[in-house]
Amino acid sequence: MIADGHGGDFRVLGPVEVVASGRPLRFARRQQLDLVALLMLHTGRLVTMDEIVEAMWGGAPPRTATVQVQNMVSTLRAALRDGDGPLAAVDRQPAGYTLHIAHGRLDLAVFTHLVGQARAARAPAEAVRLLRAALGLWRGPQPLAGVRAPYAAAARAHLGERRDRVLEQLFDAELDCGNHALIVPELTAAVAADPVRQRLVAQLMLALYRSGRVTDALGAYRTARQALSEGYGLDVGSELRDLERRILLGDRALDPPGDPGPAAGGQGTPPRTARPAAVVPAQLPLDVRGFAGRGAELARLETLAGAAGATPPTTVVTVLMGTAGVGKTALAVHFAHRVAARFPDGQLYVNLRGFHPAARPVEPGEALRGLLDGLGVAPDRVPPGLDAQAGLYRSVIAGRRMLVLLDNAFDAEQVRPLLPGGGGGLVLITSRDQLLDLVALEGAHPVTLDVLPDDEARELLAGRLGPERVAAQAQAAAQIAARCARLPLALAMVAARAAVQPGLPLDVLAAELSATRQGLGAARVDGITADVHAAFSWSYRSLTPSAAALFRLLGLHPGQDLGPGAAASLAGAPPAEVRPALAELVRAHLITEHTPDRFSLHDLLRTYAAELARRTDPGSGRQAALRRVLAYYLHSAYTAAVLIYPHRYKLSLLPVEPGASPARFADTGTASAWFAREHAALLAATSAAADTDLAEYAWQLASALSTFLDRGGHWHDWVATQRTALAAAERVADRVGQAHAHGGLGLAYNRLKRYPLAHTHLRRADDLFGELADPVGQAYTNLRMSLVHEGQGDRHAALLAARRALDRFGSAGHLIGRGQALNSIGWLHAQLGQYGDAVEYCEQAVEVHRDLADQEGLANALDSLGFAHHSRGDHGQAMVHYREALVVLRGLADPYYETITLAHLGDAHHAAGDDRAAADAWRHALAMLDELGHPDAQDLRDRLARLPAA
Repeated sequence: MIADGHGGDFRVLGPVEVVASGRPLRFARRQQLDLVALLMLHTGRLVTMDEIVEAMWGGAPPRTATVQVQNMVSTLRAALRDGDGPLAAVDRQPAGYTLHIAHGRLDLAVFTHLVGQARAARAPAEAVRLLRAALGLWRGPQPLAGVRAPYAAAARAHLGERRDRVLEQLFDAELDCGNHALIVPELTAAVAADPVRQRLVAQLMLALYRSGRVTDALGAYRTARQALSEGYGLDVGSELRDLERRILLGDRALDPPGDPGPAAGGQGTPPRTARPAAVVPAQLPLDVRGFAGRGAELARLETLAGAAGATPPTTVVTVLMGTAGVGKTALAVHFAHRVAARFPDGQLYVNLRGFHPAARPVEPGEALRGLLDGLGVAPDRVPPGLDAQAGLYRSVIAGRRMLVLLDNAFDAEQVRPLLPGGGGGLVLITSRDQLLDLVALEGAHPVTLDVLPDDEARELLAGRLGPERVAAQAQAAAQIAARCARLPLALAMVAARAAVQPGLPLDVLAAELSATRQGLGAARVDGITADVHAAFSWSYRSLTPSAAALFRLLGLHPGQDLGPGAAASLAGAPPAEVRPALAELVRAHLITEHTPDRFSLHDLLRTYAAELARRTDPGSGRQAALRRVLAYYLHSAYTAAVLIYPHRYKLSLLPVEPGASPARFADTGTASAWFAREHAALLAATSAAADTDLAEYAWQLASALSTFLDRGGHWHDWVATQRTALAAAERVADRVGQAHAHGGLGLAYNRLKRYPLAHTHLRRADDLFGELADPVGQAYTNLRMSLVHEGQGDRHAALLAARRALDRFGSAGHLIGRGQALNSIGWLHAQLGQYGDAVEYCEQAVEVHRDLADQEGLANALDSLGFAHHSRGDHGQAMVHYREALVVLRGLADPYYETITLAHLGDAHHAAGDDRAAADAWRHALAMLDELGHPDAQDLRDRLARLPAA
């Protein structure tokens, strides 16, 4: 029992105090306080004189130490005798002293007693009460405050550790009570005070996850990992790693206590919505027609694939390494098709573009995003940060028998985040690099490819030209193989050309190759051997003029592959006229049609084509071709973006270059599909524009891309393109481009919740648009700043920014922006509890968007208006607006925003007392969120679980 409501009369859990007759004792000497605190720490136990002297003075006590202790104890006895009762007594014994304190009078003893009771408590709620009472005895962050003796540091550390353990017990008990949302602020403060205390971090992650804040939970993990790495050179422990994995998986065992599992079916318990079946990707490129040879390597790969299917199943990583053109990709793709049926959970493919002559290698985060897309992970489920994305990828793929083909890897660091964690899969990696780190550290199995042996080179020719033709001219076939350096790429090209000339003797072909080699002289391309260069040149010289010209121009294309529209724009001709040339290049094996209407060049051939263009075509022609293809991507992307969102910020685009053939789209579906196909090419085009000082193309491409990148959750790509655009615009002092790039960066950083960076860029955008006298640009920047403030929880600042946007939109006569600003202001008034203003502004927003036929803006405004009525208690009117918003959203085919309004409709029904209707709305939204694989589904499960029996 606590005697006086302040934790007793003897206090060490904060400033050290002894209270007698209702007043704190005052000690003439500071060391008297040190001695009293020492005795209180050991109350009820004999403390020897030697222990006291050591504790008070350390290893250098004065000669009078014993006498000083005796005098201080006498003073303490006298003070205690002057009190109102026998609160305490100091017994002198031959060896030292014992301090006896009445029960309930020492805060440390009461703390220990309450913690012991909490451990024995049968109910979590009782444990919470007792632990909060125990922690309430602490009067500040530092125990033994005021004590300076040598013993104090160790004693403080010990007491602080006890308090931290009790704090962890409290948070466990609160989590057991289902109070996860209530303790998030306390946990956040505790982790901020001790960011490397992993138990607290785990509790914060769990509380955030149960509160529906999955991204924040994963962010807490990343912050702890960084703090441990930077401060101590350590990694997080297995508990945190396992918790991160389970959060990424949405492990039902992490759900709050009392949340029913799949088998729960008590009366009144809403059933769970079944999760959709896992997506089974099938991303392999087309199999290699006429594949031949590589018998030893295929046998080795068969053995490794068999190991992947062993019991227990393991993930086998294999690296196919060798020089350019040796057939690494062909072997990997062919073998992957051969064993695909053994991996029923799907096949993933990504070209990492490690040695592309004109484009940067694919960043691991970009590659992960593509793999997660292939696995059907919704954009909103993808967390920011490479580590979290890799964790999600491994979690999604865990336990599934999958084949992953990582083509053209640059180095081990590019590949490592893309490796699955385990579960019976096969990973095939191709690279010119030996990737020794993967072999040494990840246990990857190396398979080295050399040029083809003589017999396999003949087998390849026989497969393309017919065994009889090769057997009848065996010596000439051997010469052809030698002239092609027995490199599969060169052999396939020469064989393809010979196959369309069945009457051409092979010895004539061999002689032509030899003459071509001799005629090349010093005109070799770097990185290509003389024999391979001869094979390329012989094939190229056999092309029709139009195909040859197109081949040269394809070497200038910045991306890893392209479609007919981009090829036609490079050539400056209509797509129909370019298709025959593309078909001719495919037949000659100078390009590959890896999927229908998508064409790519081998890196060696791209280098060769680019060199041919530099030697053959004038610089002005090459520059014109690049501008045409950039114009194709810019105008196609902008057309698609406006079709997807007709009311996006309008740009004054560069004119279409003569000869460019921008794409046209029938509907939003075809526009979105085009963006998905051209994603990598658009990123490469933006970089190419910046690298060639075509800054206006760079920033306009980045702006046109923003709609797709934002809605698809490609926020890291969004940041990368805007940074590229900003650097290009700054190089040429293009203030318009700088303003747009700063604005885009601000919004992209806001999506990633990197609010300080978002503020910095938006402030600069606001300044630049002001200098440019562009009030619409300023107004959109203000709206974006409002979003940043709201994300940080400062709704008043958000409201001020939205009001500035409204004023600027109004002065510019920009109606669509005015409607958006009105909606933001109404929404923020509702958040601030100002419901009358909220309804007024939201009603104005509805009218503006209705008049402009802006269906997306109308749906958002109706939802906000419904929320405003709901918040002020008019649930019937709220339902009217929510239902109209749903009608509009269904016409837009926007399932995610439909789930938001459905959830709001359920809230209104629940507040009106109609739990059955609330459950119907929430279940409908839950089914859609589960289909999208969206983390907000958990919040709806929580709401359904809390409904009383219907």
